[in-house]
Amino acid sequence: MPKILLLEDDFLIAFDMKAHLEEAGFEIIGPFARNEDAAEHVASGALDAAVLDMDLGGQDSFPTASGLQARNIPFVFVSGNDRAELPTGLADSPVHTKPVVFSVLIEDLSDVIARR
Repeated sequence: MPKILLLEDDFLIAFDMKAHLEEAGFEIIGPFARNEDAAEHVASGALDAAVLDMDLGGQDSFPTASGLQARNIPFVFVSGNDRAELPTGLADSPVHTKPVVFSVLIEDLSDVIARR
C-alpha cells in the first residue's frame, strides 16, 4: 500500500481527501496543516508520494515540496492558487485545482509513484 503524505490546512478538505485516497488504496500519513508538522515524515524518506496544498493559511508548502524533491519523493500540489505562484525550482510540478477531481488526482498519484 503506497504511503502518501497529506499536507492540507483545511480540516474538511483534508478529511474528504484522506477518505478518497484511502478508498483508492493509499495509506495516508497525516493530514498535517503545517510544514513543521510534516517535516519529520519528509526527513524519514519513508514515503511514496505526497499531496500538498500550496497555501497553508498564509504560509506556502514550498519548503515541504523542496524537501521531498531533494529525496526524490514525488508530489502533487492541490490548490486554489495559480500555477504561476510556483517558484522556479517547482514550476514543473503537477497542480490540481480545487475543487479536486479525485479520479484524476488518484491517477496522477499512481503515475508519479510508478515513475519513481
